[in-house]
Amino acid sequence: MTSSRKKIITMSIAAALVTSLFVGAGTFAYLQANTGTITNKFGKDANDAPAIEISETDVVLDNEGNGEKTYVIENGQTADKDPTVTVNNSMTVFTFVEISDKTTLNGTKLVNYGIADGWTEITGVDCVNEDVTGIYYRVVEADAANKEFAVLKDDEVSYADDITTDKIEKDDVTLAFQAFCIEKKPFVADGKTELDSAIDAYKAIPRAIEYEPIDSFSYTNDDESDSVIIKKYKGGVKDTVNIPKTIGWKNVSTISNNAFDGANVKKIRIPDTVTEIQVAAFQNTADLKEVRLSKNLTELTSEVFLNSGLTSVTVPDGVVSISDSCFKNNADLATVELSASLKEIGDHVFASCTSLTEVVLPDGMETLGLSAFEGCSSLTSITIPASVTDLEGDDIFKDCNAALKIKGAAGSAAETYANAHGITFEAIS
Repeated sequence: MTSSRKKIITMSIAAALVTSLFVGAGTFAYLQANTGTITNKFGKDANDAPAIEISETDVVLDNEGNGEKTYVIENGQTADKDPTVTVNNSMTVFTFVEISDKTTLNGTKLVNYGIADGWTEITGVDCVNEDVTGIYYRVVEADAANKEFAVLKDDEVSYADDITTDKIEKDDVTLAFQAFCIEKKPFVADGKTELDSAIDAYKAIPRAIEYEPIDSFSYTNDDESDSVIIKKYKGGVKDTVNIPKTIGWKNVSTISNNAFDGANVKKIRIPDTVTEIQVAAFQNTADLKEVRLSKNLTELTSEVFLNSGLTSVTVPDGVVSISDSCFKNNADLATVELSASLKEIGDHVFASCTSLTEVVLPDGMETLGLSAFEGCSSLTSITIPASVTDLEGDDIFKDCNAALKIKGAAGSAAETYANAHGITFEAIS
């Protein structure tokens, strides 16, 4: 199978309740069953699929009897597809299925399906795994016999009328399933309804995001936008801080200047309600190793992560500008994935990021600021697209690795800059 060919990933799972864990004062039985990946290939003339890898012993694979199937896309047609959850339980359980749906390309839903009867959707819960797009549950009564439940309505998917071979070959479209079981009994007390109990059980696994209590923050209302601005993080040393999406029924939209300055936190998750992070919001956070940025940001302002301990960062695709010194002095920052929409990297943005070894600037970017990578002593490769016509100053790559190579289009501004500054240039198409 070539890497460019479409894949649909399905999972057929048997969950056996064989473990007891403790949550608070109650106990529950829980086993996460995971088959690894079963690959159902979509495309024309698909090759034989790779062998199936089973990652747990109490999992049974069954997808029409062989765990593997090749599908040929026929525009506007339907095809059999049958992920099945098999439960063998001696106690009444909540059984959950998470669906990770990546079947939309350029705004077009290429693969369509319904959910089989008997499953109830859980809404209003954010999953730790950001790829999860749907969460469903059902109650399975105690009975030692195997019980099998289809996930997709009529065991079918249908394909959009406008699927073309070029779409199949250019982008992955995947549909993944994972199942979990948890004992129901501890979650039906105190007059709770069944749906609320299912949510509590799902959170207890734990799969849902646990947001930081609002009393860990000082905040103010932004009356103009009817939203909340976080002014200061007041919590102590934490492994993870998940900034809440809402406070007082209003969306959290802004992280203020210096809000987390000096915070002793290892991981921070910024919700997608946030549209603005102000100057130096997370500076001097030496313990901060990981951050999940809001997908609705359009700019990273100056000094946001100055002197932080980040080891990697993914800049969301909506960001068009990274301002001065944003990631300066991040000595542990080894990998950077930049926004596809990025137009400008400001002055000193990655200066003294001494662990960076390779950077690829996105097509469409235009400006690379003064001393943007100065002092990146491990940087040996940077790809600069032809769209970058503004390379500011002589010190962009001052004190970088002596083996630094600039890659770009022949005749581009990148080649001119490399030649003028004695940096090796490699022409790429």
